[in-house]
Amino acid sequence: MLALLQESLGQGRTFERSDAFWRWKHFDNPFGSSFIIVAENEEILGLRAFLRWQFRAGGSTLSAVRAVDTATHPGYRRMGVFSALTKSALDQVRSEGVHFIFNTPNQLSLPGYLKLGWTYVGRPRVLAKILRPIRMAMRLSGFAKRDSEEFAIPREPARAATALFGDAGALEHLVSANERLIEPRISTARSVEYLRWRYTAVPAARPYYACWTGSQPSNAAAIFRLGRRGPYTEVMLSELLLARSGEDEVRRLVRGLGHAVEADYIIAHAPGNSPHWRTLRASGFIPVPRVGPHLVIRSLTDQPSAPSLTSMQSWGLTLGDLELF
Repeated sequence: MLALLQESLGQGRTFERSDAFWRWKHFDNPFGSSFIIVAENEEILGLRAFLRWQFRAGGSTLSAVRAVDTATHPGYRRMGVFSALTKSALDQVRSEGVHFIFNTPNQLSLPGYLKLGWTYVGRPRVLAKILRPIRMAMRLSGFAKRDSEEFAIPREPARAATALFGDAGALEHLVSANERLIEPRISTARSVEYLRWRYTAVPAARPYYACWTGSQPSNAAAIFRLGRRGPYTEVMLSELLLARSGEDEVRRLVRGLGHAVEADYIIAHAPGNSPHWRTLRASGFIPVPRVGPHLVIRSLTDQPSAPSLTSMQSWGLTLGDLELF
């Protein structure tokens, strides 16, 4: 399966398609082992994998799967392998009581999902904060060279993401308070176990870092990683955890983050008109039009009482939820 994925999709830069990564992703997931189906004769002709996920919305838990790791052998393309695998997989996850499938296809694969019955929800709005405008302008004009491929290790107050879990009690308090701020939107069922799996146990070429305000991560914390976009170095703010709606904490957090990294800008996402959105806007983040992934869903069974799955306003996602891994 890994050989087929590497042949079809390449090795990947942030997340190398290795045996360790495959086991982390599909078998160590706290939401449960993935649903994986293959077509084969003497070799694997096609692969379809659904990553298990759980969401919370208005006191209800929604069981979901995320469509990931899809590949067809080059010699068997345009022969219906993808469609046959998808139909079979849908029937089986539906029988297990999964409420819906979600994923973030790119512009090329989006039409195929819509043709198979997926519903287009929308494009989550990305926010950005420029950290070094002069350097960005110089790079755009060609007067400044791009940094080397090696990223500098962030300075204080940023630390390796593992440091966030030093005080599990404080982090548990923060996660619980953050979930209350997001309700009743549809959001990932976050827990300390989930965050540890997602950001510290993952075998990644580019590790995640964390910073927070105060001596313990009990008021506000951010999980992020560094990346490249053209000539620029970006900070992807994967998670912003807030204990309460307050601009001062986030301003201090963003100032500390800007000091800690050698990057040109920060990108983030938060649901519109949420406490997270308002505090990011108050901290200097601005919406970036026509940027970000496309969210699609396929409803399988009746959901518990919850906001509409097909309205972007119902969702409380982060960039960590939307990141392809």
